Parts: sequence; structure tokens; C-alpha cells
Amino acid sequence: MSTPPGRHDLDSAIRTVGLIKRYPTRSGGNGYHRGHGEHSVGSFVNIAAMIKGTRGPFIEALRGVDLDIKKGEVFGLLGPNGAGKSTLIKILCTLVIHDEGDVFVNGYDVKKQPGKVLRNLQAVLPESRGFSWRLSGRQNLEFYAMLYGLSKEAAKERIDYLLNTTGLKQREADDYQRYSTGMQRKLLLCRALLRDTQCLLFDEPTSGLDPASAIEFRRLLRDKLSREEGKTIFLSTHNLDEAQDICDRIAILDRGKIIACDTPANVQYALSDDKMFEISFVTPMPQGESLQVMERLRQIPGVRDVRAECGQNGYASEVLLRVNRNLPLSGVLSVIGLTGVAIATVNTREPTLEEVFTSMTRRRSGRGEQGGGG
Repeated sequence: MSTPPGRHDLDSAIRTVGLIKRYPTRSGGNGYHRGHGEHSVGSFVNIAAMIKGTRGPFIEALRGVDLDIKKGEVFGLLGPNGAGKSTLIKILCTLVIHDEGDVFVNGYDVKKQPGKVLRNLQAVLPESRGFSWRLSGRQNLEFYAMLYGLSKEAAKERIDYLLNTTGLKQREADDYQRYSTGMQRKLLLCRALLRDTQCLLFDEPTSGLDPASAIEFRRLLRDKLSREEGKTIFLSTHNLDEAQDICDRIAILDRGKIIACDTPANVQYALSDDKMFEISFVTPMPQGESLQVMERLRQIPGVRDVRAECGQNGYASEVLLRVNRNLPLSGVLSVIGLTGVAIATVNTREPTLEEVFTSMTRRRSGRGEQGGGG
């Protein structure tokens, strides 16, 4: 079957190839200074340069990002602050133009066909409101349905379906100002789904929701929208539990580069060359004694981190060690044995996704163990 004109990568909902985005910075060495002496303006040319603003070196927010998100997939984007997540989201939404590479949404080129991209992708952002506080939930949706060009009959049918799907049907006549945060988030989702787009983009979808509302919202995304309706869900989140719970695959973006992309379980295993030892004691140790034990444990080659679990009285009942995967447990137990502390239980486990993510980003940023620079 031939590819329709103007479309590419029809098997992918979202695809980026070698995506690069640079932001210019203002150089301090642009030939002019304020003040006197070496900080003087110097000439009319320098005054003009100061007013105009001379561009200096560039900051690369995205450095060759390759992603291939399949249709119907729940895909999570994770990364520390400043990693480039917001820039990537803005590019997908056609709000920012990338410098190099290609970006496609449902086969349409983001740079060359922005109108068609926006008909295939809808962003659901927590901070975007746009609802009238004095109109009911249904009235707000009717207003947006009219803006989107839906007929009166089509709008009624679609709004009924969405209100039932999100559980807002019983509160449709209530003013928007009476909606809880969770209900407001659901109404945002209803508005995003009025046009029935195939790709939905979420930025921190459960931010600000209570635990019960967050769980309900995740199930709505995963079970209803993705599994039943086959929509593609792309979400950016700082919530590692959320990513592990609902995402088919995740990508970790750090300093503008994708450093891992796989299922949450595979990323958790592949990125970690560590393992965890949880060692509890027969008798809890006072703080001074536990500090000595922890200091001795830190001296063992291959031990990356040691922390104690203490009660309200400051006594340590167990220690948690993050160590190199190849470090034998016998070396740790022998060091503890020399202190005369009686061991009650020993457990070995893999680091959680959150522990892996935190350790990895600390290492790469130079906080904690030394890692590669950018």
C-alpha cells in the first residue's frame, strides 16, 4: 500500500529523528561594558551592540533525540528539571520550531504541516484552564464544541459520552467553580477529547491530585483511552510510581539526550549496576554506635551509599546499602561482624525505578559519584 502524499512513518504515532533544539545565550564578551575604565561602553558601535543584544554561544536543550512511539501506546517521558522535557513538548505542540532533525505526529511533519499535526494531537496541560467559572461543566464543553465546529447534534452526543466516561455526568449542571481539582482535571480531559484526536499529550497529568483521584485518572488514561479506544498517550511526569504503573515504555531524558528507552522493568534493570542490601539488627543501636558502623561500611570498595533506618528515639534498627552489583554480601557481613553487632535479617533486592533514576541523574550531574559531563 502506498503512503498518502505528505505523510511519513504511518506505523508511528510520534517519531523524532535526530531532534536538535538550540537556544541562544547572550555573550558577556560582546565588546561593550558598563561603567568606567575597562567597563566603559567605548564607542557608538558598542552602544548599538548593547541595545541590539549580541548573541553568544548556544545552549542545546535537545541534542539528537530519537523517539519512536507506537500507536495505542502509553509512553512516559522522565527526566530531571532542565533536561529538555518542556522543549520537546512545545515542539510536538508546534509552539517551538526545532533547529535540526525531523518530527512526525501520525505521519505529519511538525514543521511543514503544523495544521494537520494539531488535528491529530491534543495537549492536556494542568495549568491550562480557559473555563468560565459561572458556567456549568456541560455549558463549558458546549462552548468549546461550538468553537471546534461540531454540530449541535454531534456535540450533544460527544459531550454525553465524555461526561459518562469521566464520571462527571451527575455533576454536569454544577458551576465549574464548584468542581474539585480532580473534577477540573477531568473536564480538561473532556475538552481535549471533543475532537476525538488520536494522540494525547499530558504534562504532569496527576499533579495536585489526591492519591485516590490520581489512581482513578491513571486508570482512565490506561484502561479506557489507551486499551479500549486505542489512543496514544504521551505523558511527561516526575512521578516514578505513575510511570511504572501505567506506561508501556518510558524514556529518560537527561541534558537533552535520551539515555534509556524501554519498558519500566527493563530500564530499571539495565540502568542500574547496583543492588540493595537491607540488614536489620537484633538490638537497635544508639546513634553514636550506628554512625561508627555506617562509617566502616562506607570504607568498603563498591559500597555507594549507606543510610540507617532510625526510630523516634534515634536508635537504628537497620541499615540500607546501595552497592555494586558484583559486591559479595560476605564482605559486608564480615565488616559488621567486627563491630560486634548482632544481625537479625538480611535481604537483597534490586533498586526501585526511583532509586535508579535518582542515582543515575546525580551521577551524571556530578552530585554524588562522578559521572560524564555534558
